[in-house]
Amino acid sequence: MNSFLLAIAVLIIMLFLNGLILRKKWDLERTIRDLNNDKNSLELKILKLNKEITKLSEGIVQKDVFFESLKQENKLTFVKISSLYSDFLLIQYDISSRYLASKSHPARKEASRIKDLKAETKAYIEQYRQMFYKYEYLLELFPELSEYVDDLETLKQLNDIQDLKSVEEDFDRTQFYLSKEEYKALSTDKRNQLALDRYISGQKTKWQIGRDYELYCGMDYEKKGWEVEYFGMEKKLEDMGRDLIAKLKTEHHVIQCKYWSKEKTIHEKHISQLFGTTVVYGLDLPLEIKVTPVFITNIELSMTAMRFANKLGVIVIENNPLDEFPRIKCNVNKDEYGDESKIYHLPFDQQYDRTKVNKKKEFYAMTVQEAVDAGFRRAFRYFGG
Repeated sequence: MNSFLLAIAVLIIMLFLNGLILRKKWDLERTIRDLNNDKNSLELKILKLNKEITKLSEGIVQKDVFFESLKQENKLTFVKISSLYSDFLLIQYDISSRYLASKSHPARKEASRIKDLKAETKAYIEQYRQMFYKYEYLLELFPELSEYVDDLETLKQLNDIQDLKSVEEDFDRTQFYLSKEEYKALSTDKRNQLALDRYISGQKTKWQIGRDYELYCGMDYEKKGWEVEYFGMEKKLEDMGRDLIAKLKTEHHVIQCKYWSKEKTIHEKHISQLFGTTVVYGLDLPLEIKVTPVFITNIELSMTAMRFANKLGVIVIENNPLDEFPRIKCNVNKDEYGDESKIYHLPFDQQYDRTKVNKKKEFYAMTVQEAVDAGFRRAFRYFGG
């Protein structure tokens, strides 16, 4: 009897344990199925993300190729830039549209509406950017126009101007150095002097500083009786490394002027360039003309550059500062009626670089009043005031 009961008890326990094992097995199988489902879901998400990453990578490559092509473009169109800029601004439209179309309950109608809205907005932005780029480009080419675009009243003055060249030549550039209130309130002579003072004391471009230094060095030669041709100012980028050509009887100096920051050093290549252009200059001159290269700078030459200069016979003037000097060019010419016309030019005037001061009665004035007292006036009509 006891054996029978024991067997029954063991059977019951085994059935109970078997039930527990089966339940545990079912739980584990369900967990595995859930994990597999999660795994499949994650794999799908990973696949989608990988596709997005691939698209982004392709986009980055396309962007790099595009910008590399821009470097090679000689003429960059406003349309291309505007389209690129608008696409950048409107990327959020694409993101929103994609989300609405691919979410669990897609809103395809709204996604389509956003796409249409993007296309419309893109067109407006492109038109705006094209106008803006053209406007900025015009102001870069003709900075005088900046004085005309502040308000409609000033803009209307453009009706009286025939072409952009007349804007350049007739515009009073003192307005770049004066407020509108100052320009209207001051007399002509006072505003010219104030603009000149601010030009002298204000920040200048490297080219303006270099030009001032050439003038300063050239005037030093003129004081000593030399006739000076300001080759660099007149030829600009085509000066062939000759800033000044000074002549005194049978002696000619081919001069290069370098006004650099104190941290820089003049190297031998600059000496070699000056020597080479001096040789070329002297080829067509009579044998009795002695041609000498002269290098003038506010800093020092490297030891190698100085050895080059000594070997090549280049006269070097180091540590030559830029002090204050008269900048106003007082020029005498004939007007359309053949009468004497006495005109002065300020450093920022249109004709300043082309104006030569080498005739009788011509000189450099330190102040506007000095020029006016000598009977000179500024030469242009006043627009934009």
